[in-house]
Amino acid sequence: MLYFKHSDLAKKYAVSLRTVHNWIDETREGKLDLTLHREGDKLYVANIARNIDMLSELTESRRKYRNSIAIKTVEPLPEFYETYSQKQIFDIATNLEIHHEIPRQYNYFDGGANYWDKYAERLDGEESPNLVNSTVRLLKANQSYIDNLLDRYKRVNVIDVGVGNAYPVKGLLTHLLDAKKLGRYIALDVSPTMLAIARINIKKWFGDTVAFEGYEHDINYDRFSDLFIREYAQSDAKETVNLVLLLGGTLSNMRKPDSGLKIIHDSMGINDILIHSTKLDTEATRSFFDFDLKPGETRLAAIHGLVVNLLGIDSTYYKVELGYDPKLKQRFEQIRLNVSLTIKLKFEDGERPIHFNKGDTILTWRGLQQTAADVNEQFDRNDFYLLHSSQTDSREYILTVSKVKHG
Repeated sequence: MLYFKHSDLAKKYAVSLRTVHNWIDETREGKLDLTLHREGDKLYVANIARNIDMLSELTESRRKYRNSIAIKTVEPLPEFYETYSQKQIFDIATNLEIHHEIPRQYNYFDGGANYWDKYAERLDGEESPNLVNSTVRLLKANQSYIDNLLDRYKRVNVIDVGVGNAYPVKGLLTHLLDAKKLGRYIALDVSPTMLAIARINIKKWFGDTVAFEGYEHDINYDRFSDLFIREYAQSDAKETVNLVLLLGGTLSNMRKPDSGLKIIHDSMGINDILIHSTKLDTEATRSFFDFDLKPGETRLAAIHGLVVNLLGIDSTYYKVELGYDPKLKQRFEQIRLNVSLTIKLKFEDGERPIHFNKGDTILTWRGLQQTAADVNEQFDRNDFYLLHSSQTDSREYILTVSKVKHG
């Protein structure tokens, strides 16, 4: 008979090992009607549907009748409702309820965008390789190959997906301007603050020679093909190509990276080109967690903490955990609650409380760990044809060039 290890039950139902032992003791005493399995001289809870239903009811009752004194109730700050739309608040709420995580993109709003700008600026100025400066170096190293692809076009539109502060694209835009090929520069980001920072940087670097077009756009849900409808049927359309940039860890931070990649695929035309960069899986990168403005700090990173703070979750209610999950193949940053917590979210038509137990975790950041083969396979299954890939000498960073598959 299949059975649960005590630790598996504790994790599954968010209870202590002592509680699991109590369930077994109470069953032996006739107080509970669980089916047990003996393995040697030890008793375990059998892995059968009847036990699972009973334990679900038992733990649900435990949650319902928790001592109210032990529950901390928080309400989001007024700035939370000023920062996010009702649609975005709903997205945050459902991800908290279903997945116990905060979608990464919402930490780029308001002050979170400013933290990211300073963090990315720090990375750009470092000597040691990181995702920002390695992306810049890979773009420069592969410029000749990119030029060959663009050679037959007179006009190149650049679509910068998840623009951030636009640092990685500076050299490429300069190159296209010098070649007199740059058409439109379109920046897409879910955060209006991030777009504002990118706009300021583009103006500072290029003055009026680059016309900045910024659009609030969530790559998890929104296609961007509508931005090119007017150009699609123009007489010189065949002389124009769209160069789509997906630089940095955008995909690897998403819960379902394939969904975002499919959105991009369905937004691109038959001749359009996608350039993507990301960090690769190595033993060294699995343990790399330098998120803050100052290296070496082990607190909730400012670039990941905006939503937690706006929700009103006090730092004394949790501890920060960093690690690598070999099953999911991802690095993670999460908070583990040391109290039972209720978050009271207000909507236009009412209120929604979201409950967490002591010991529950809320994911604040993930970094999917992929090998070069994993990256290639990911693009292939999402109907991209990989034209070219290039890695840094350390084999920790990769740049790919792709087009959509077609008949």
